[in-house]
Amino acid sequence: MQDVSASHPTLNGGNLRRESLQQQVFENLRSAIMSGAFRPGEVLSSRALAEQMGVSAMPVREALTRLTTEGVLENTSSRTLRLRALRPQDFDEITSIRLEIEGMAAERACAEMTAKDLIGIRNLNDDLTVAAFSGDVDWYLGANAAFHAAIYKVSGWPLLVGMIERLWLMVGPSIRISVPDCAHMATSQYFHDQIMAALDVGDGKAVREAIVDDIRTAAKDIRAFLDPDKKQSLIREVSKP
Repeated sequence: MQDVSASHPTLNGGNLRRESLQQQVFENLRSAIMSGAFRPGEVLSSRALAEQMGVSAMPVREALTRLTTEGVLENTSSRTLRLRALRPQDFDEITSIRLEIEGMAAERACAEMTAKDLIGIRNLNDDLTVAAFSGDVDWYLGANAAFHAAIYKVSGWPLLVGMIERLWLMVGPSIRISVPDCAHMATSQYFHDQIMAALDVGDGKAVREAIVDDIRTAAKDIRAFLDPDKKQSLIREVSKP
């Protein structure tokens, strides 16, 4: 079980405003979990997080309590809090839902997209492209989350976006365990480029298809890490002469 003493670049405490500090700490932690800054089973120490974010322990403890209520964190026998690890069947359910609602949000976003929106999302994809081939996992994960979130936000349906964020909050740590693979990031970026190309021509159905392909392909890698038997089978296949 890993403690949170290692630095997480996603936790940008230096930019936190003093007003509504409690909400900012919560949103900062929530965003970090969604983007894959933490691993499944990782212990979150309120004191270590507070030091890293440059705040007192109180707002961090309150944020962790809210995340526990949301089912993202769980108590251990030693009375610490850790990221909940998904069971394979839980991940399958989440993936099936994501395919439907993220595809829906992306198709609707394409119809609502303004020229300004498109420029912003294209810039995010440019950053994601560099991140994907840099080998910098933290950069890639943050850029990936930002790219997808920007597209879904344009849908203009906050309830739908909230549902998507809830699912990313649950699956983010599992994404982390499979992404430190350059081949995975390169494959994922191929689909991101397909998404961008479809947005450029305003083809909503193609945008939905590319989003679905991206999620489904990434899910295969993640699922292998969640299922020890399947993972060992894949390792044996790779090891064959």
